[in-house]
Amino acid sequence: MFSKLAKVAGIFSEAMRDAVLFLRFNSYSPFVDPSKRAFYKILIEAHTIEKGLSLPDPKPLFGKDKIRFVMNALSRYDIGYSTVPAHMSLGALEAYASFHAKAGLSDPLLDEIAAFLKAWESRVPRPWKGGTREVSFQEQMPEDLPHLLASRSSIRAMRPTPLPGDRIVEAIAQAQQAPSQCNRQASRVHVYQDRARIQELLALQGGSRGFAPTVGNLFVVSSDICAWGGPGQRNQAYVDGALFAMCLMFACRSMGWGACPLNLAIDHKTESAIRRVGGIPAGERLIMMIAFGEPIAPQTRVAFSPRRPAAEIATLHA
Repeated sequence: MFSKLAKVAGIFSEAMRDAVLFLRFNSYSPFVDPSKRAFYKILIEAHTIEKGLSLPDPKPLFGKDKIRFVMNALSRYDIGYSTVPAHMSLGALEAYASFHAKAGLSDPLLDEIAAFLKAWESRVPRPWKGGTREVSFQEQMPEDLPHLLASRSSIRAMRPTPLPGDRIVEAIAQAQQAPSQCNRQASRVHVYQDRARIQELLALQGGSRGFAPTVGNLFVVSSDICAWGGPGQRNQAYVDGALFAMCLMFACRSMGWGACPLNLAIDHKTESAIRRVGGIPAGERLIMMIAFGEPIAPQTRVAFSPRRPAAEIATLHA
């Protein structure tokens, strides 16, 4: 009985600490860097313009309030923090203007957009990386996609040799194709190759016993809490971070590396210790660790890990 009560008390304790952490670092917090808050807010609102333009039949002059918000917010934004919101916003506004020009429509708002874009040309040179793009569905999907999905396994027999930094960055860039809510791109990756530091991190994680000494490359995937705000978004950091982590593991597979996800189902004390050892900012929630590296041999034994029949986990609603 005492054990059960202790577990219930622990749930409330962790929930309270979750609340404090979220209140301290969420997008409405006055304690967060204003440039960081503006970064996410502009991305979110610019993405609503892109979504509107991607509809089959966009409504003429849709989202006037959003358009003006983006222009005003970008005017106040410090592009020294990052040019990504500027690129995304300017590209979206340019696409918005182009859509209406092709439709032969005119409006004072469109004149405002044209003047705004012209003023920004000298600050952020074209081409701007936002708006919309064409994707063809007539091309045949890769025939080996099911094989690629089935070929991913947790590899624990890897060489401890550190991988080249440029190749690691290439894998991370591939993983950035992961979807994220309103294109927030809040996922972060911390890369470690110092053996002593890796061992300290893995000891805190506690789930790599048996192969930890051979790990020479380690990711810690996290998500920036500042990207999220309001009670409904409390867990979205984990959703986006997990999608990114999955893509990162497939990116490792495409590079010919083995990868093994290591969960971070930990309490706040351990999470704080990992942040301290890893030099990770307090405003990031930890999603998972991923040990990765070159496999020891072309043929490597892995856990069979059979999957449940899809019918057991699928509910087909009428």
